[in-house]
Amino acid sequence: MRRDVVNRPPYLCNFIPEAAVAELTGYTGRYTTGPSKHSVADSCAVMNDVQSILLTGYERSTEQEVIEKWMRNGEGNDRAELPRELGIGSMDNYEVRGYPFRAAGALFHCGNEKSLITIYVKKNPSRDQDHDLVQLMQIAQRRFAEMFKCKVGALPLG
Repeated sequence: MRRDVVNRPPYLCNFIPEAAVAELTGYTGRYTTGPSKHSVADSCAVMNDVQSILLTGYERSTEQEVIEKWMRNGEGNDRAELPRELGIGSMDNYEVRGYPFRAAGALFHCGNEKSLITIYVKKNPSRDQDHDLVQLMQIAQRRFAEMFKCKVGALPLG
């Protein structure tokens, strides 16, 4: 089902509106937040006692090869492109520690830097997760611009 992501503070892991966690993931129990062993430099997990339910990561300055590698690591069987205004990237299925996730990764400009954000959301069949991930990436890029006091923009293809 397609519903808008609730976007209001407080934010978990820099980018995820706390008010949206249960709706996005279907998980309504207790959770904690903290560092993740995710592959991106500055990463964070929203997790319960069993698994992560949301993961975020970012790199302030990186190269295009990083998003290309990230995209190759997805399962590729249900890949969808992100809107170009969010940069170079895609949405794909991933498995994280044995659990299914839908994830988005985008390489974009923030000021003079090429920056990267990744967001992984526990699979939730009651949601249109591509719609959710586009909205979460928009939220994340706005928050990123506030964190680093820069203007966000798309990268040209190539």
